[in-house]
Amino acid sequence: MIDINFESLTKPNLWSYVALAGYSVMIRKAEKEKDEIAEEEQKIQEYIIKRAKLPSKEINQILENTRQALLHCAYEVRRVKLKAISRGLIGGSETFGEIPFEVGLYFDPLLNVPYIPGSTIKGAVRSATFDLLYREKRNAGNSDKEAEKEADNECSRIFGGCIGEDHSAGLVGFTDAYPIEEGEKGYLLYPDVMSPHYKSDTATELDVSPTPIIYLTIAPETKFQFYLFYRRERGSGEKKRQLTIRNSKDSDLAETPIPDPNMLGILDLGLLYSFYRGVGAKTAVGYSRFEVLSYERVII
Repeated sequence: MIDINFESLTKPNLWSYVALAGYSVMIRKAEKEKDEIAEEEQKIQEYIIKRAKLPSKEINQILENTRQALLHCAYEVRRVKLKAISRGLIGGSETFGEIPFEVGLYFDPLLNVPYIPGSTIKGAVRSATFDLLYREKRNAGNSDKEAEKEADNECSRIFGGCIGEDHSAGLVGFTDAYPIEEGEKGYLLYPDVMSPHYKSDTATELDVSPTPIIYLTIAPETKFQFYLFYRRERGSGEKKRQLTIRNSKDSDLAETPIPDPNMLGILDLGLLYSFYRGVGAKTAVGYSRFEVLSYERVII
């Protein structure tokens, strides 16, 4: 398949492996050896899935170092633990896996594990928070345009962005989420397949030619952990921005996260809602959905 004997390596770097294996597949495709390509892609997929193991010690150390660094920088911190309740596809256009599988995945090249970038989490939570705020403003009697503007301003205050002519940093941030426990059957990754029916040059239904594409996903039941961190206020004078923190549904954050939704702030609800509806790709068909297992303040 490739010149390097990866089978003999006890701890292969999967990023290097998939790059070299993908190169081999590209050559086969150029030579139009279609019968061999599908079998080779399957072997590559099986190799990666079997060897993607959880380096618990290293990940625990990274999470602990991150916690200490955030607290040292005077942030208030909350620990969030998740469990995938469906296969996860996060980073479909990323380099890892795009060749040979045509579908990528966010993957840490040093730890040999899939992960969820903090920027992806922040975008998902912001989107969910905006939707909740918009619905709240519309229910209060605002027009669509007014509700959208007010919701957008609130999100810019919390997450950062433009409020009028002012550009501001966010009051909250999110770290990358790393796996802390393997998923179903002890795997971090799961195989999947899709069969696109239509190409750009398809003229009629008679021209349809389904071509199965195999790719990698995050295994269901895989558990992740990340941190939400925040400052209660930024700036001064007219440009001062603050988070409203109290155990009430009209706040930004609850002082103490508790299960009662009537005591959670809009940001708490946005976080829970974002993972429920899905963080990543293909969420409309049930992929990339997570259950929040715990959401708690980190005490020094």
